[in-house]
Amino acid sequence: MHKIGVPLKRLNHLGNLLIHSLEKKELRVYQNILKKDKKKIELDPVFKKELPFPQSLYPQKNMPIEWWYFTGHLQSKERKFGYEFCFFKFHPQALRLGVLPLSKLRKEPFLVLHFALTDKNQGKFNYIQESGLTEPQIIRYSELKLGLKHSFLEFQKEFKLSTSNKIAKLHLNLKPQTKIIKHFSAGFAEMFPEHRTYYLTYPRLESKGELKLGNKKFWVTGTSWFDHQKMNLRHNSPLKGWDWFSIVLGDKTELMFFVLRNKKGLTKKHLGGTYIDQKGKVINLKPGDAEIKTTAAWRSPHTNILYPSGWKMKIKKLGMEVSIIPEVKDQELHDRGLTPIAYWEGACKVEGSKKGRKIKGQSYVELVGYDKRFSTRFWQSFVD
Repeated sequence: MHKIGVPLKRLNHLGNLLIHSLEKKELRVYQNILKKDKKKIELDPVFKKELPFPQSLYPQKNMPIEWWYFTGHLQSKERKFGYEFCFFKFHPQALRLGVLPLSKLRKEPFLVLHFALTDKNQGKFNYIQESGLTEPQIIRYSELKLGLKHSFLEFQKEFKLSTSNKIAKLHLNLKPQTKIIKHFSAGFAEMFPEHRTYYLTYPRLESKGELKLGNKKFWVTGTSWFDHQKMNLRHNSPLKGWDWFSIVLGDKTELMFFVLRNKKGLTKKHLGGTYIDQKGKVINLKPGDAEIKTTAAWRSPHTNILYPSGWKMKIKKLGMEVSIIPEVKDQELHDRGLTPIAYWEGACKVEGSKKGRKIKGQSYVELVGYDKRFSTRFWQSFVD
């Protein structure tokens, strides 16, 4: 094994060097093509500016990328579920296929939907993707109204979302229980070098609706989390991934927490989050305010990728120490036809203490950057 392992490591290293060299050459050609394109438009660079509500939730036509992201925990009389429903909107000029800007093939922004459902009772996880590249789509810039052939989202004081696909039919009404939260400085931050974002959250949404699995219908209720982010896209970025947590606690407080990843791994320099107290007051968390440790790991039978699979989080200034535990181990999105980069995103439970009292809650966790496969690296060099 030792004799085989060393040459394989060297071969992988040489492959990565070759990919890096090709990537740099591709980017130079891509940038030159864009520079000479007389029909090129100026994309929004996501610099700090005042965005009034609710217009801040609306799509912006020249935004490189933005998304409307819902996760939640639902229950019926018989069953418990977790779900993810996320619309992404991409501007083609911000994307590339090798040396070719996607705007050479398509001018208008397009939507992509990710939907995933976790059946907590049966330990099952399924997901699908829809795309405006292959389906009719709706994007309203004067309001929040987005749609694809099988999925729809709108906002008028409350959110309404629906999807009808091979996994399930889900229709939800989502009523905000808090004010809209602006993370960082009035919603704006440069989270990583040249990665600017505008980030809003409704951390607690009362959720009611109907879920249909096959011929069986469930009236479901529960609590959901909503994020909206607008972001620039940097090619050949040093940002390689992140661990992201949303936590909804039983004492009517909430927490968003993240750790960003460079090519060497997770970095404590780029760690932070937002704590929201019972009155909606925001406390920004900075490096040094929080400590998080992995307590377990899970290796995917689909991709052989090793992911963290349990965490202990300690925040001294809040007197909080909690464990975050996946409801189902296998919540990996790995289908090459849907996502070229495999990642883990799933429903978790929370238990621990806060200021000396026991506390419980619910969480969703997203883990990106653990896919180190050569095929993934090659694909990223083609589009990143």
